[in-house]
Amino acid sequence: MGLFSRKETNEQIVKRISANAGNVVNMFKAYFNTPKGLDVRMALIFTSALAGFSCHKAVEANHEKFMRVTTDSGKNYYFGDDLNRYLLESSLNVIGFITAVTGIDREDVLTIVSDFANNVGSDFKVCGFEPKELYNQVSECWDGIFDNMISRYCKSPSEWPILFGIVVQNILMTAIGAGAPKDEAGKIAVECAVAVSKMDKDSF
Repeated sequence: MGLFSRKETNEQIVKRISANAGNVVNMFKAYFNTPKGLDVRMALIFTSALAGFSCHKAVEANHEKFMRVTTDSGKNYYFGDDLNRYLLESSLNVIGFITAVTGIDREDVLTIVSDFANNVGSDFKVCGFEPKELYNQVSECWDGIFDNMISRYCKSPSEWPILFGIVVQNILMTAIGAGAPKDEAGKIAVECAVAVSKMDKDSF
């Protein structure tokens, strides 16, 4: 890099990643297509869960810190500032991509985050899915597309949540265009992203 090279702006980062994010969006649209058209709910649940998963993986890959919470039954869930940065706090966070097109407000987001934290240690479902089932499907998908898509489209692990934030945003716009209520779609996306971001293989 030259002496006068400039750091990319957020707009430039989003533009660069968006140039390839459409390939991921189209892959999921094809996968969740049915004889009656796109199953937008399933596409939204799955891509939102992947967005949450990408936050967790970014923390791991960057050797950042989790705050681990262990339940009475020995299950582990993961919280902390480093995870929340990708999920909620950075200028290009996953939840920000969701709220930008759904209008779901910060108070509703924090309620979903709090509800999940309060349910750790009890039986719960994520948008109707058993957590282990959803996590395993997402993990398998991640492994399947990592080399050909994720690692090629992003310059660093810190960009993984940006990629999937853009993907979820596109799926949301498709869902809303098909008549899904913005508020409901936004809450589904937030719930899935938040829940899966806190999970790992030892959470079940």
